[in-house]
Amino acid sequence: MNELRQYADLFQPITPWAGRVPNGFIVDFLGTRIAKEFVEMWGQDAAFPDGVEMQLKLPVLGDGENGEFWFEAVNWVLAAREARERFVMVTLGALYGYQAVGSQRALQLLNPLPYKLVAVEAVPENVEWIRRHMRDNGIDPDEQWIIEAAISDVNAPAFFPVGAPGSGAQNCISTNRAKARNDYVRQLTRFGRSRRALSNLLLHNTTGLKKSLVPGKKFDAEIKLVSSVTLRDVLGPFDRVDLLESDIQQSEIVVFPPFMDILKRKVRRIHMGTHGPEVHRTLHNLFVEWGWGIVFSFLPEREHDTEIGRFSLNDGILSVRNPDI
Repeated sequence: MNELRQYADLFQPITPWAGRVPNGFIVDFLGTRIAKEFVEMWGQDAAFPDGVEMQLKLPVLGDGENGEFWFEAVNWVLAAREARERFVMVTLGALYGYQAVGSQRALQLLNPLPYKLVAVEAVPENVEWIRRHMRDNGIDPDEQWIIEAAISDVNAPAFFPVGAPGSGAQNCISTNRAKARNDYVRQLTRFGRSRRALSNLLLHNTTGLKKSLVPGKKFDAEIKLVSSVTLRDVLGPFDRVDLLESDIQQSEIVVFPPFMDILKRKVRRIHMGTHGPEVHRTLHNLFVEWGWGIVFSFLPEREHDTEIGRFSLNDGILSVRNPDI
């Protein structure tokens, strides 16, 4: 676990992208085009002026910077190299589809194979961005599987914060727990609002209630009823999944534990961002109990000093490998 030195030169066979920045896009080291609209809220677009010639570098881990991307890219490369006959990649909380397209780019550079990308995302605007991001990078979205739903532990519709596209701040827990539902009842029955609430729910699947997702930012969402799928639903059609990536804002603690059996039968490699130290430790221990090999395990919300550099994390890093596949 966490033997980082063996991965320090993993990207060396890849020639990082060089060229003229296309108007309206930023570009990553694999040459993936990313519309500036998708990332402008995080300020990533400013480093890529339209039309400027650039030579990018390969990812490195260290210098105290956020290390999440390095681990994501390592998993893209490892999964691409391990694939045989056909590559299947699943991304949960897909946002605009960056993980899916990134893994496909690594596959095409290192081990060109037929592929199927599966993206699960509950925010409708993000779903449209997934389709657009795929088209921008030469992928036909109609040949992939894009699921507009929340990922959860059950199929019951969930109250989910819909809005703030690109923020990635939603989950299926905080707005769907019994306490949250009781709060909605209290809010919607005060001041004669019951009739309007009933109309909203029956006609538009929404409570009409608003929620700020991140303190200090204008990430506002509306609490709506959305469809839910489980890992059994998503994995069911496939005999083998090469990489399952997850960034679902603490929902991982309810999404993964009920389906460890099907994960062990079908999935070769999992990479997830974890949210909160206890969530991280619980999932780490669960994968160990089920016989998975822990490749990377770093707690969230702290800095880590390692043999190849110091890095910080917001989300935790948990990457696991199935020795049975």
